[in-house]
Amino acid sequence: MLKSLNVAQSGLNASKYAIENISNNLANENTPGYKKRVVQLSELELIDSRFTGRGVRADNAYRITSQYMYDNMMNENTKSNYYSTISKITGSIEVMFSETDESGFSSDLDRYFQAIENLRTNPNSEIYRTTYKTQGKVLVESLQNLYSNIEKEEELTKISIEENVKKVNNLINEIGEVNQQLGQHIDASNDLLDKRDQLERELSQYVDIEVDRSNNEYTLKVGGEIAVRYNTNIREINLVEEFEPQIDRFSTNPPSGKPKDIIGENYDIGLGDKVSYKFNNEYEVSVEIGSNKFTDGQGNEYEIDFDGDGVADTVDETNYVRALSFAVNAHPEISEKVIAYNGDYAVDEEGNIVDNMGKDEFLRLDARNPGEAGSFQGRLVVKEADNPTVQSSNSVLPSDLVDPAGGDITVNVPGVGNTVFTVTGTTTYEDLINDINADPNLSAELNADGNLVIANKTTPDDGVTVIDNLTTPIGFSDTPKNSGSLFRDEYSSKNGEDKVFLSVYDKEITLKSGIIKAQTENLTTTSPNNKIIDYKEKLDNFARSLSDLFDKFVKTTSDGDYLYGHVASDNYSGDREIKNLNLFSGMDVMSLKFNEDAVNDLDQVDLDYMATMQWKKDIEFDGFAQDGSNFNNTSLSEFFQEIRVNVSSDKENNDFLLETQETVFQSIQFKFEQLTKVDPDEEMINLMQFQAAYTANAKIVTAVDEMIQTLLGM
Repeated sequence: MLKSLNVAQSGLNASKYAIENISNNLANENTPGYKKRVVQLSELELIDSRFTGRGVRADNAYRITSQYMYDNMMNENTKSNYYSTISKITGSIEVMFSETDESGFSSDLDRYFQAIENLRTNPNSEIYRTTYKTQGKVLVESLQNLYSNIEKEEELTKISIEENVKKVNNLINEIGEVNQQLGQHIDASNDLLDKRDQLERELSQYVDIEVDRSNNEYTLKVGGEIAVRYNTNIREINLVEEFEPQIDRFSTNPPSGKPKDIIGENYDIGLGDKVSYKFNNEYEVSVEIGSNKFTDGQGNEYEIDFDGDGVADTVDETNYVRALSFAVNAHPEISEKVIAYNGDYAVDEEGNIVDNMGKDEFLRLDARNPGEAGSFQGRLVVKEADNPTVQSSNSVLPSDLVDPAGGDITVNVPGVGNTVFTVTGTTTYEDLINDINADPNLSAELNADGNLVIANKTTPDDGVTVIDNLTTPIGFSDTPKNSGSLFRDEYSSKNGEDKVFLSVYDKEITLKSGIIKAQTENLTTTSPNNKIIDYKEKLDNFARSLSDLFDKFVKTTSDGDYLYGHVASDNYSGDREIKNLNLFSGMDVMSLKFNEDAVNDLDQVDLDYMATMQWKKDIEFDGFAQDGSNFNNTSLSEFFQEIRVNVSSDKENNDFLLETQETVFQSIQFKFEQLTKVDPDEEMINLMQFQAAYTANAKIVTAVDEMIQTLLGM
């Protein structure tokens, strides 16, 4: 009888614990991270097989969870947050490109072309001229405002990632603190386990994580690198920014051997030839073979002293690279952005740069500011002297006679007149060369092909003409003028780079997904998924072509055929006039400038050319000459519309991926919560069951009590 009382009492206690657990579940139904508890009931041990039992025991309240589903849910949560972050970035930029019928860059571009048409109809109208000036400034400001807004989004992303890294470290530290508390318990606390799960889930929003809980140990990895291990080993995540400067190398890139000067490899540099470096289509410096001075874009001259001995150095075929490097470094505006070297420099033991001043190698330019902020555009322009020399059309040997029958050669120097050189039956080429070189205005030599070459020594741009009055004519012809642009070697050069990544103990973390993954991609310039840099580069390409087209042109025929742009004009070697508009300068959006003063110099020929821009459908946006070599040609208006379409398309494509990913995540989350979340209906059923059990056990106690009272009253 007393044993029955003990059994009933254990039932009362077990029911009480179960009801308290139900109460706790219902109270924490909406607590974030809480997983429902179930009280484990077991039979008390038997003392003797002759007895039926000793009652029931409430062992522990354990959590209902599925580690497999939980880990998969975290992985899908990471992916969802990645696409969500990309959606926010592209959505913000899409709003920037929003336009109406009367506002936006497209409208500003249309008004700019209309201003050209109006001025073209009446070039003398001050109203139309002022309107065109206004629309030119508005066009630049509108493009720069659009670009600045994208840069602001980039800056907000930088600020956000810094805050997110702090949150990640806080979560890692909190997980470490929970682990320390768990280590102080023999049996893991359900509350602490719930808290750790919730911290892990929050952490999975920012970075992809892996959690290993096997063998009663704990390891948490971020991007494959350990961040938390055991109870005390906690490693914080570092945000790292690396910036590499842009380097332009104007060299050849042979499969083997040492790089060579790209100028000398493409041109036969000689007296009177001019080599220019043009920076951002705004500034330039030029050196001329035979001169000891360099000139800037305004025609100002400055002495060249690249060896630093205080004596001006004359530029020749062996030192023009060093002279050009000196000119670049001496130009105040260009040298503020880049520094020029003669080939690849060395570094001494103290870390000082040692440039090679012994002989010419090739032009190298390094950005002074590392990263994307220091990016620049530059090219070399080689212009050989106008008719600098004449040369014989047949090859001879130095010991041969000029003409056994005799005669004379007349050399005409513009501004000087004719100079006659008599040839007898015994005159050799060496004799003739010596006679010509004795004239202070002339020079003569036998070139590598054995041809006699005569040049104007004093004013090489004016050239010379030769009248061959020999019985057996040697035959002289003008050396053709050659000119063109040379661009950096893309293989050995490199762009300025911004790289943003996470690291642990100086080891880079390779993230697969998450908020921070999306942000680092859009802050790293070399990332193929960087949407921000993609849109900025497209706008820079637009600005570059705009600057090119409205800078210079050549009207190649009277019917209105044109050679478009300053790059193509620099390559022009014909006899037609190269027209300088100088309306725009700059090689990217933020360096783009509109020159109002140049508007006053526009004539009808200029305006007719400018009017063709609105209808020109084959404009190239690759940064090179407008020569029809690019298959992706289009108009200015259509190119900008393509940018807008790309922005909207990127947003739409990403939102589709986001919607798909969220469906996957929500499906797993629903299944997981079905298993772990508190169900009030289920809890009420359990409550009724344990309440009935409690009542039944209470009745047993009452019955036993009555039996005992009866026995005691006998």
